[in-house]
Amino acid sequence: MLLLLILPTLISGYIVFTKHPYNYYRLHRYDGQLLYLESAKSGFMCTVCSSLVTLFVNNYVPPKVDIFGYDFNLDLYSFFYSIILPIAHEDADELTWVLLIATGAIGLAYFYAFWGAARLRLKAVDLTDLLSIRRIKLSIKRHRFLMRRKDESALSSKEKAKIVLMSSILKDSPMDALFYNSYLIDGFYLMITMDDRKVYIGRVLSLGEPNEAEGMDQEITITPYASGYRDKDTLGVSLTTKYNEVSRDVALTIRQDKIILATHFSEDIYEEFQRNLKRKSSYVLC
Repeated sequence: MLLLLILPTLISGYIVFTKHPYNYYRLHRYDGQLLYLESAKSGFMCTVCSSLVTLFVNNYVPPKVDIFGYDFNLDLYSFFYSIILPIAHEDADELTWVLLIATGAIGLAYFYAFWGAARLRLKAVDLTDLLSIRRIKLSIKRHRFLMRRKDESALSSKEKAKIVLMSSILKDSPMDALFYNSYLIDGFYLMITMDDRKVYIGRVLSLGEPNEAEGMDQEITITPYASGYRDKDTLGVSLTTKYNEVSRDVALTIRQDKIILATHFSEDIYEEFQRNLKRKSSYVLC
């Protein structure tokens, strides 16, 4: 009979990884047997906790509770037993316990996922205190540009929660953290160099959505400020196109695996570099 608990263990582990927002955004980091082991471990913990809760309820919780004159029946064992008895007969008692534990394990997995989503929403409530009104307006403006919404006056709680979640996921990678800062902070421009030596200067509009196989680092969408190329010999940057002189409603989607270099772009520092190149100073540290 205990072998029947394998199925709810696997199901509850799957729920923990696919429904919990933090686990789902990190799902692509697990590969092969490690993913199976982590899922089985989560499912096993749900099954053990369900067994303990089932034993506690059966031994210490009264079968009926009177609340404001109404009797509430809490005897789940008798309820499940009455359903299984006509089917299983001799094995009804064991199957009832298995069904109680399995139902509890799956219920705990959903509760854990719900609690993770609720905690994320609670963290997002304080997001307006962490970000300036200027940044929030910028995020709204970017979202309107992408989704073509007309009557949006504020970020939804889901969008705020996504920003909080992205900050915890993308901080592990310096390049992803750089893209996240550009996505969030007003005036944070990036200079992006591609593997074909093309150069783009702009601000990140959106990051890729994660799935079971890939994370958020699939592609990015930027609103370009300028573009150009790097010289084949000196790798110096030459800008050939300024998009804001033509139109501001331009967006480019770039695959991150084609990016070989990304850095924060400052126009003042760029101009200083250009002047230094003209002087051709031989000094390095001074």
